Amino acid sequence: MSFDYLDPFDPSSDSLLHLAFRHVDDSMLREIAAADYGEDAGKHLSQLLAIKNGTIPAPMQWEPKEVLELIRWSEPEDPTWSPGSTGHRGHWMRLLSCAVLLRAEAEPANEGRFTGEDSTVIQLVDSAIKLGDAATNAALQFLCWCTQSSGFGDWDRPYFTVAIQILLVWLDKCDPDTAVQLIAASDYEHSSHAEMFKYCQKTPAWKKFIEDVLVGSTNAPPEVKRFGENLANAILAN
Repeated sequence: MSFDYLDPFDPSSDSLLHLAFRHVDDSMLREIAAADYGEDAGKHLSQLLAIKNGTIPAPMQWEPKEVLELIRWSEPEDPTWSPGSTGHRGHWMRLLSCAVLLRAEAEPANEGRFTGEDSTVIQLVDSAIKLGDAATNAALQFLCWCTQSSGFGDWDRPYFTVAIQILLVWLDKCDPDTAVQLIAASDYEHSSHAEMFKYCQKTPAWKKFIEDVLVGSTNAPPEVKRFGENLANAILAN
């Protein structure tokens, strides 16, 4: 399956990481590094700083995979959640962590080392939207690149294509032709949309964005609204 139709959105492996690192200072990196109750924080920080300098670990070891995954699960809107920060600070940390995990997964040497991509993608989308248009546009570029990358399996791509659809509608960039191709790609390798979200730990987050953006936005093409309604119904059927 070709994803050349995403080329107009300037797919990029690095633009989101570069943006995130401009907003994640060293104190935030130290906080990410200490996410595992402070265990091996120095080793985690060393690896995070190497990533900041442009080195994507392949294969990625426990340091910094463990703390990135812990921050991936953070909820910056919940002041009682730990580890992780609240507000924009927390969203930048989570956005960075999700982007690094997905970027590393695209490396052949990291094949089979990651799980929970379905949750990682929607956590990334949520933080990007909360952080504004610059982050949302960079997230769109990054997820388009992920979709086109040979580093991901066909099972993962439907999560990318649904997320791209959400970002395009949010940014008012969703043309009908692209929408139709993304909708077709969302069925790839999954026997049903209900199965697609059956085991996802962040299914409620997917459902909220599908209902609020794909179904609820006034600028969504009719075919996208119908697609969103089908997805929401499939989730309810689980």
